[in-house]
Amino acid sequence: MKALKKMKIKTKIWGLFVACILVTSFVSIAVVVYSNKKATLNHIGEMTTQTLHAIDNNMELMIDHVNQDTYAVFWSKMFQDTLEEVSKGNLTVETRTDLQDCLINIMLAGDYISSILFYDNLGNSFSCNREEVVLKKEIPVEEAYWYNEVMEMDGDWIFETDGGGMVSYKSQNRNILSMIKVIKKKTDYSKLGILMVNIDEKTIRNIFSSVGGNLNSNFYVMLNGELIFGPEDEKKYQASKEIIGELTENETRIDRNSQTPMVYKKIFSALPGWSIVGEIPLDSLSVSISYFQTVGVLGFNILLLVLCWLYISRALSRPIQKMEEQMLYSDSIPENMVIEEECEDEISNLKRAYNALLNSIRELLERTRKEEEIIRKNELDLILEQISPHFLYNTLDTISALTLIGDQDKSFQMTQALGRFYRNSLNSGRQMLSLREELDIIKNYMTIINIRYDDKISITYEVAEDLLDVLILKLILQPLVENAVHHGMRQKDGPGELRIGVQALDKEMLEVSVWDNGVGIPEERIGKILNGEYRTKKSGFGLYSVKQRVELFYGITDAVCIRSDLGNWTEIKVRFPRRDEE
Repeated sequence: MKALKKMKIKTKIWGLFVACILVTSFVSIAVVVYSNKKATLNHIGEMTTQTLHAIDNNMELMIDHVNQDTYAVFWSKMFQDTLEEVSKGNLTVETRTDLQDCLINIMLAGDYISSILFYDNLGNSFSCNREEVVLKKEIPVEEAYWYNEVMEMDGDWIFETDGGGMVSYKSQNRNILSMIKVIKKKTDYSKLGILMVNIDEKTIRNIFSSVGGNLNSNFYVMLNGELIFGPEDEKKYQASKEIIGELTENETRIDRNSQTPMVYKKIFSALPGWSIVGEIPLDSLSVSISYFQTVGVLGFNILLLVLCWLYISRALSRPIQKMEEQMLYSDSIPENMVIEEECEDEISNLKRAYNALLNSIRELLERTRKEEEIIRKNELDLILEQISPHFLYNTLDTISALTLIGDQDKSFQMTQALGRFYRNSLNSGRQMLSLREELDIIKNYMTIINIRYDDKISITYEVAEDLLDVLILKLILQPLVENAVHHGMRQKDGPGELRIGVQALDKEMLEVSVWDNGVGIPEERIGKILNGEYRTKKSGFGLYSVKQRVELFYGITDAVCIRSDLGNWTEIKVRFPRRDEE
C-alpha cells in the first residue's frame, strides 16, 4: 500500500491501464465465446423456423387450393340448381349424375385429394373416391361426433383425421386429412348439405420431403396436441414423444443424449389447433465460431483502452464536467452549448457535435410527430375501408335475384336504398357526419336488410331532437346494427327487434347504444372481442373495428361496453366526446 502511494501518477496510470487490459481481455474472450454460442443457437433456430414455416406455407397453400376448387364448383349455377332439386326430393338419375360430375371435377383438380363425400339434407350421400379408399356410408352424418362443430362453424372448414372414422384405406395404415364444412345456398345462405374433402397422407409427406428431405430430418404435424402426421416409422415419434410434448412455441432445444445430436423446434400453424415440430440433425445446421472475429474484438478493445488512457492523461476534467452538468441535469432538451469561435480544440469540436445532435433530435421529434399523425390517419382509413365489402356483394346478389324473378318494386327499393347508403357512408371523404345523417345510413341499411329477410326485423329509435345535429365519427352505428342482425337475430327464430338509442351522458360525452333480441354473446367471448382476440371471418371484427376507430379518433380508452343475456338479448354501448362542429 505504501509502495502504491509512493508511485508517481504516471506509473499508477500505467499500472491501472495494464490491469484494465488484462481484466477486459479475459472478459472480452468470455463475452465473445458466449455471444458466438448464442448467435449459433439463434442461427440454428432461425434456419429451423424457416424450414417449419415453409412446410406450414405449403400446407396452407394446399388447403387454399382445395378451398378455391370447392368454391368454384359449389357456387356455380349448375350445382346450386342441382342441389335445389335434390333438397326438394327430386333425386333423379340426371341430378345424381350432375352432382357426381361436380364431385369428380373437384377431385380431378388435384391428385392430393383421395376422396370426396357430400351429404344432403335428406340423408342421401354422394361420393367420389380413388380405388384404395373405403367410405363407411352406413354411418349417418348426424351421428358423427364432429357434426355439431361443423354446423357451428357455419361454412368454415374444420379438420379431422380419417373423417372422424368415416373413411379409411383398404390395406395401408395411413392417415387421411379430412376437411369438412357446410355448403350453403347462394341466395339465402341456408344449408344445402355437408362436404367432406379427404387429402392423402402421402401429400403431407411429399411436403416434408420437398422442404426438409435433404436435411435427413423428421417432421410432426400435431392437432390439439395429438400427432396426426409424422414419419412413416412410428418408433421415431415414440423416441422423441417426451421432448415434443415439452416444447413451447418458438423454443429451440438441442438434444445431445442420442448418438446424433438433434435440434427440436415447434411453431403454431395459421390453421386453428395445428402445430408443426421439426427434428433436424445438429450437424446439418451447425455454424462455426469465427475466431478471427474474436481476435478483432480483442484488438479493438486494446486499442480503445489505449485511447482512453491518452484522454485520461490530459487535463480535461473541468470542461468535461461543465458539459456533463448541462447534459445530465436538464429536464428537457437542453439549449445549445456556447462555443468560442476561435477555439478549434477537441472540446470545442465535441460541443459542436453535441449542438448538431441536439438540432437533429429536435428535427427528429418534429418529423416523428408529423409521421405519427399520418400513421394515425392511415390506420383510420384502413379500418374504414375494411368495414363490410361483403355487404355490397350480398346486396347486389339479392338485387340480381329479385330482378330475375320479376319483383321490380323491391329491386327498385333496394337499389335506391343501396345508393343512398353508400352516398351517405362515403360523404365526399368526410370523417364526421351529423347524427341525423348517421341514422339515415341505418334506415337505408335496414331497408335493404328487411327486403332480404321479408320484413322480419322491427327497429325503434330513441333519440332526442336536440342531438340530431351533433357531429359523430361516421359509421359507428352501422357495424353495430350489422353485427346485431347477422350474429344476433339471424341466428334466432321469430321476429327480430332492434332499439337504437342516443343520449348525452353530460355536457362533454355522448353515448350511443344498439339493443337486439338475438341469441346473445357468451360471457367468455365478450372480453376476447373487446381485446381483438376473437376476430374470425364471421364474427368479432365489426365490434373490434368500432372500438379501434373510436379510441384512435377521439383519443380515449374503453369506449365500447357489451352486455348480454345469452339466448335473450345483447346491448352494445359506445361513448365518445361530443362535438358540435368539425
